[in-house]
Amino acid sequence: MKLKEKLSEQHLLLFLKMIPYMLHEYWNFAKHVARCGMSKNSNKLLTDILMTTHAVEKAFSLDNKRKGFGVKKIVSLTNNIQKYINKYGYSDKLNVSVALVRSYLEFQKNDGFKDKVLDKVSRILNDIIDQSQISNEVFKEAGFLSKSRVQMIELTNVDFAKLVNNRYSFRHFSQEEVSDEVIKKALDIAKKSPSACNRQSYRVHVFSGNDKDVILKLQGGANSFYKEANKAILITGDLNRYYTTEMHLPYVDGALFAMSFIYALTSLGVASIPLTMGRKLNVLNDIHQQLNIPANEVPVILIAIGNYPDKAEVSLSYRNEVDSFTTFH
Repeated sequence: MKLKEKLSEQHLLLFLKMIPYMLHEYWNFAKHVARCGMSKNSNKLLTDILMTTHAVEKAFSLDNKRKGFGVKKIVSLTNNIQKYINKYGYSDKLNVSVALVRSYLEFQKNDGFKDKVLDKVSRILNDIIDQSQISNEVFKEAGFLSKSRVQMIELTNVDFAKLVNNRYSFRHFSQEEVSDEVIKKALDIAKKSPSACNRQSYRVHVFSGNDKDVILKLQGGANSFYKEANKAILITGDLNRYYTTEMHLPYVDGALFAMSFIYALTSLGVASIPLTMGRKLNVLNDIHQQLNIPANEVPVILIAIGNYPDKAEVSLSYRNEVDSFTTFH
């Protein structure tokens, strides 16, 4: 092997070569990340509003809701909505969050829960509605829906657009087993997903039993339903398949595969919920060590699956109109 070829394979030299890319990447992220300068940027403040909105929506979809759940989050959400309107005026992007606050207040009232803090939230909400002249149509865009097993199984025989628009993340599952054969069938569908240069670098780890519980608890977003999930499926990206300028590609290829897999599961009558792997380094290290994930694989996304229960509540999770995120050049 020639000297140049030998040097090109040295870890230290490769690392030094990647430093400019990493510095640019992290500096750019630090400048624009939502947490930095949130009070001075409408888009960043909106991000915090949407994150809190989603957290409350998730709580709505759980069985046996705790009496008075989510008070602190709804206060924070209402205050941030008011702050946004005072600084930037009302935006349709707030519709779901405003509607959710009202749905929350109505739910707590019907549940017999009273709190002076919620009385204040109600007054703020009424002021927002009056001042911004919000239409009653807005209040159809938040909260939760009740979905039956029969309704979801119907998606096994519909066109793609209907399947996509009627798929929901489930946090409750039946006790019925999801067979390995069904999982393999969904994976066989998903393997047609595009990947960089057809490298097919995604790797799939299927966990059941105690290992399923371990990885879901480590991830931390399924604490209220990890016991109900039948299996947990970790999608990773194999770093051995990429070059120095391709640090993002394992996540791109893995995410494309994961989305195809989720839709494939839906088409086969299996419920699912994707769970982020954007976790702290110690959590990722624990997952590698405790679940025997090879060091050359980066976790991309975790998916909890199970069969549909007879009935369950799901987050409505309204989506923005196409024009709100599209620019034709």
